[in-house]
Amino acid sequence: MSLKSHQQNGFTLIEIAVVLVIVGLLVGSFIGTFVSRIDTTRRDSTKDELQEIKQVLMAFAFSRGPQAYLPCRDITVPPDGVEDRDLATGNCIPPPGGVLGTLPWQTLGMGREDAWASHYRYWVNDDYASAAGFNLGSDDNGGANAEVHTRINNVDSVMVNNAVAVIFSHGKNSLGSVSVEGDDRAAVPAAGYDDENENTDGDVIFMSRPPSEEGSAAAGGVFDDILIWINSYELKAKMIEAGISL
Repeated sequence: MSLKSHQQNGFTLIEIAVVLVIVGLLVGSFIGTFVSRIDTTRRDSTKDELQEIKQVLMAFAFSRGPQAYLPCRDITVPPDGVEDRDLATGNCIPPPGGVLGTLPWQTLGMGREDAWASHYRYWVNDDYASAAGFNLGSDDNGGANAEVHTRINNVDSVMVNNAVAVIFSHGKNSLGSVSVEGDDRAAVPAAGYDDENENTDGDVIFMSRPPSEEGSAAAGGVFDDILIWINSYELKAKMIEAGISL
């Protein structure tokens, strides 16, 4: 009696396992790339909107005429998008317990939120937001103006010392932000987030630098805030260009 050989059909378990591993690697790589592209798109769209906000803030000042001034912060809880100004004095109402408010988006007719559904933060030098207006003699270096820092070769360096307005997004991690529903998100941790803490610590020094992820060894710790600002020279130059005498 002769033995008949049997031809094997289909795949072995080992072959199937190898295929599944390869497919898993390809899918994982695709998902990682896709998520990275989403994050990049959100950061870019937020940067673009911040640039638009900056232009609208300056247009607001232009529209005040001879008494040129920037809008006050929105300090209402939860934010209602309207600047909080004392109508009797024309001055901004101070934010309780700090210097930051949220962008008065309704006053400006702008969008209220960044790409991660958080309100934009807004700081303004009250001397430039008083309804009495400011003038060309206003202090350009020091005084109540803000400093904007960055990191050059991991060293904290001053970029601007005459910012009269600062607008920023808390970025993807949204730490320290207010959600569009008006809820306070988790605070910025005390450790490992030194530069993000600089933007919420109640003083007029702000940090703007490239992002660094959780677990990175970058100086200043984890950071993904996105900032833009208006300096006094820039604002005054735009006023003169618009033909407004200050």
